[in-house]
Amino acid sequence: MNPAIIIIALLFFTSVIMTLAMGVAWLHFGRQRHVLSWALSYAAAMVQWLANGGGIALDSRGLMALTACCIVTSGTLMLVGVRQRSGRPVPWRSLIALGMLVSGAGIYVSLIGDRALQGMVVPSYVAVLMLWAAAALWPRDRRFSAPEMAFFCMSLLLALFEVGLVVSAAMDLGRAPGQGLALYRALLGLGLPSIYVGLGVAAVMVVAGDLAHQLRKQMRHDPLTNVLNRRGLDEAAARAMAHAARHQRPLALVICDLDGFKALNDGHGHIAGDAALCGFARLLTSAVRRGDIVARLGGDEFGLLLVDTDAPAAADVMERVRAEIGFLVVPFAPQAALRASFGVAEMIATDDNLEDMVARADTALYDAKREGKNRVAIWRAAA
Repeated sequence: MNPAIIIIALLFFTSVIMTLAMGVAWLHFGRQRHVLSWALSYAAAMVQWLANGGGIALDSRGLMALTACCIVTSGTLMLVGVRQRSGRPVPWRSLIALGMLVSGAGIYVSLIGDRALQGMVVPSYVAVLMLWAAAALWPRDRRFSAPEMAFFCMSLLLALFEVGLVVSAAMDLGRAPGQGLALYRALLGLGLPSIYVGLGVAAVMVVAGDLAHQLRKQMRHDPLTNVLNRRGLDEAAARAMAHAARHQRPLALVICDLDGFKALNDGHGHIAGDAALCGFARLLTSAVRRGDIVARLGGDEFGLLLVDTDAPAAADVMERVRAEIGFLVVPFAPQAALRASFGVAEMIATDDNLEDMVARADTALYDAKREGKNRVAIWRAAA
């Protein structure tokens, strides 16, 4: 059997597995656009390897022309998926125009049977796509994750590999196939299976890593307000308290809730209540600095950890929130006037965990409620 057919069969089944894996990931884990793009990319690759194998076995120039079109489609969709995942705009018009141009050139050189140009036109375009994908994969304002780094490196490796194919094909440009064709086939046989499989594995790792990050976020965040939940607050507080104790820096905890929230729910329904909670969470988040922590503890109760902040400074921040909350307009209850009460406690040397601070902040919140609500109270040690 022709060794090339064996290699193509391996690549075909790799594409089948990748198409199924990406398809399942898209169907069952959020239907993210970039995962669908990658699934379609590997589906196009399935057709590519079938056409490629048929073109070699039947010596069909038409099938080789189809192969060129599928390679362009598969590579373009891979780039589209990377840009979608990175939150970057997809230049659809440019990609479609370039893809059609390169596909047309690939069809032409396949039909005339020019092996040197066949080995130069489409691989050159794939090299550009992979370099473009690697650049788009570079994260902004954070470090690479391990799966991203693997995908980045494999994209660069595939781009270099395609450049090697172009150089080897160019050796026979304008002459009968010879040394260049031999080198081209050697590169394909030795390098393509490993690189292609490696890129597929890296793509699966990226999708799996994204899913793990999504699950971790869901475990730590409140789905309604998108701030941390109690578990997320506990984990963040452990780090914040350790840092404050180690560097002898102040740390303040605020416990707050909406006054009359039950009446709002009963009078206007849970949709209005949910809208009020979301508006309150957004107001709290906008009032604090980057690095401060906002969490929903349950019901209408929220907790805030303000780093490098003592109790009086935290109370000043909450006074501004208390003044602004009255201007919030609640959907489905536009006449409702929101009010909130706040209890503030500062970390002290004897605090072992967050519960110690929560107990004092709760006491301060109870004092604010007892004194008439719609106010900020700071915990004071008993005289």
